[in-house]
Amino acid sequence: MTTFPDEAFLAAVPVHALAFELGDGGAIILIRPKILSPRWVWLLRMMKKPAYRVKLDARGTAVWQACDGTRTVAQVAAVVAERFPEEQDTTLRTALFIRELARGGFAALMVGTPPT
Repeated sequence: MTTFPDEAFLAAVPVHALAFELGDGGAIILIRPKILSPRWVWLLRMMKKPAYRVKLDARGTAVWQACDGTRTVAQVAAVVAERFPEEQDTTLRTALFIRELARGGFAALMVGTPPT
């Protein structure tokens, strides 16, 4: 049985895959189109609200900001642990959050050496 996060996941580099904006108090708001398929993108123009807006809390904002395309998941977790020293299981929680960002299409995980 494997454990999560494994070494391969911790070595992946998360990058932003969708647009975002700053909200009140510096919180990040992720903007995800309701339709991701290029085949149906024309339908977005007809929709009154073509995107979901997901407001992140302070911890989610810290994770998102640390995912700058140069840090690995492990390095992002270290940045978050430094910012929130009172929290336990920071590596696991950060890895789970990044995995959900990737599953939702908000972020992508690059495997290999990060760009310099």
